[in-house]
Amino acid sequence: MGFQNNFREITNNFGFELDKFNSQECRFHAIYFIDYETGALLVSNRYTDSLNFLKDDLISSFLNAINLFINEVNGGNNEELQEINFKGTRILYEREGRLLAIAITKKTNLQMERGILREIMEDFYIRFKNFIDNFNGAITPSIRDYKKRLKSMNLNSLFKFNIQI
Repeated sequence: MGFQNNFREITNNFGFELDKFNSQECRFHAIYFIDYETGALLVSNRYTDSLNFLKDDLISSFLNAINLFINEVNGGNNEELQEINFKGTRILYEREGRLLAIAITKKTNLQMERGILREIMEDFYIRFKNFIDNFNGAITPSIRDYKKRLKSMNLNSLFKFNIQI
C-alpha cells in the first residue's frame, strides 16, 4: 500500500497521469455517427467536457461540411478526408457506405485511435445496416439507445492489437 501511494505521488509530481491513461477519457473527446448523404447526426457521445459549450448537431454538421468541401476541392474524385491534425487534438474520419464516423481524439497513438474508431463503427454499422441504408431522416429509439452502449464501452480495450505505448 505504501508503494502505491509513493508511486502515485511520484507520477503526479513528474506530470505522468498513468491513472487517466487507462480511462476512457484517455484517447477520445467525442464520437459522431452521421448519415453521409444527408449529413444528419444519427448518434454521438462525448467522453470529455472540453466540448460542452457546443451542440452535437452543430459539431457534426461542421465536420461533415469540411469532408464535403475537401471532396469538392478535389474535383469530386471521391477523395475523402481521413484526418485533421492540430497540436494536441486529432479528428479522424472513417466511412462505411452511408455511415460516416468521426472521432475527436487526443493525439496518443494514431494506429490505436483509428483501430478503435473502426471497431466501433463496424459494430454500429452491423447492428443498424438496414436502417442506415434506408435512412429517411427519422432516428429510431434503438439508434438513440446506442448512445448508452457508447457511454459504457471501455474504448481502450476495443483495439484488437492493443500494444503497449
